[in-house]
Amino acid sequence: MTLTRPRRSVFHGFVFPLLFCIAATAAAQNNKLAIPPSGVIGFDQAMLVPDYWIARAPSPDKVLMSRQQIDDLNARTFAADPAMHDLAKVGPALSREQVLLWLKDAAEPLTKPLVDAAGNAIPKAAMEAIEANIGADRIPATTPTRYGLSVRRAQLRTYPTSLQAFPSKDLLDFESFQGGTLFPGDPVVVAHASADGQWLLVLSEQAPAWVARADIAEGAAAEVFAYAGKQPFRVVTGDKVRTVFTPEAPEVSELQLDMGVRVPLARLAEGEPVNGQGSYVSWTVDLPVRREDGSLAFKAALLQKIKDTSPEYLPLTKANIIRQGFKFLGERYGWGHLYNARDCSGFTGEVYRSMGIILPPNSGAQGRSPALQQRVFSASDSHQARVEAVLAAQVGDLVVVPGHVLMILGQVNGEPYVMQDVPYAVFRDPAGKVRMTKLNQVSVTPLLPLLADEQHLYVDAMTSLVHVVAR
Repeated sequence: MTLTRPRRSVFHGFVFPLLFCIAATAAAQNNKLAIPPSGVIGFDQAMLVPDYWIARAPSPDKVLMSRQQIDDLNARTFAADPAMHDLAKVGPALSREQVLLWLKDAAEPLTKPLVDAAGNAIPKAAMEAIEANIGADRIPATTPTRYGLSVRRAQLRTYPTSLQAFPSKDLLDFESFQGGTLFPGDPVVVAHASADGQWLLVLSEQAPAWVARADIAEGAAAEVFAYAGKQPFRVVTGDKVRTVFTPEAPEVSELQLDMGVRVPLARLAEGEPVNGQGSYVSWTVDLPVRREDGSLAFKAALLQKIKDTSPEYLPLTKANIIRQGFKFLGERYGWGHLYNARDCSGFTGEVYRSMGIILPPNSGAQGRSPALQQRVFSASDSHQARVEAVLAAQVGDLVVVPGHVLMILGQVNGEPYVMQDVPYAVFRDPAGKVRMTKLNQVSVTPLLPLLADEQHLYVDAMTSLVHVVAR
């Protein structure tokens, strides 16, 4: 099998030419917005709290979609969106042809050399070793379908390797083999094992990818799929929370749970000690763990009641969209969820996931999902038409440009503002000079002044404006 390069569709972020990636933020369409010492045009310290924006949102506490409407939307997403995979519909057996197709979908042929984290060229021998580890010649004609649950926040890889590779020494924020993330309790179909036995090719709800074998516990289909439906449960509504430290059960000790993760409560008697600790000030949650033989089991862990969780998904309101977005403010940008963080589409996806809405896993898919209502733009749309559409956008709408997605936050003096997880702020200063400010984090910026490259505004590069909440 030819060694491959990750398909951009697997990633949670930037897609198009690299200039788009680097130039994806704030700019200056005109000179009426001030440039403060922060280097971010139109920014004011008062903008850094959610209440500032909630006060500007019309009917901020109005529930925009009922739980049934959200469930129906999620069902349409899995039924109609090619970027999503309904694992329950995978057949009882996998053919060699199907597994090879998933291998191909996970990555595409390498066309450029890569460097390591020190900026040194990765030797050809290392690439050949990765290629050999794929083990495509070991795939049988047919194999029974296997299932599993992720037991921790696990990296999805486009190759069976932990080797980090980058396009160049100047682009160390964009790891070439990173393909996304699984969260604790995420289901997968297990399709194939690497030659060294340390990696599994899995199909997640996002895409086919490789994951470390140690991160997956395998179990029967009924057991795997039942986990997501267990009740009662808690939903993580903070940016990330951790279970209580416990030396008695290291596999569930300080386990990170990211925003939107849903964990069932364990059925233990009230007040019963858990892992050497009293449980009355904590929720006792039931988490998947991996036995020594790789099989699936479940273990109770404590999640402090003071932590940011909810007994249900949050109501879908403009106020909650804003509050949830601000919980990530200042978090470092993480391509494909690297650096224990997330990228642009990971940010938008997890904000909505805390309210029960499942978005496709990358910016391009979010911008063209057939399950979502959207205004699509082409070269025939004028600048004025695009500006009018943006000015009419509501809190939580998604602005999609090639390789990037931004979320509408509100308006200040008629200027639309967005939240976005992005590397740079690029704009023209009052003298007309292009200026680039390093952000590399979840940020608040104006939208209309944004430059997608040195000549084109974001609004003129916009491919779609997505209304997650149907109009």
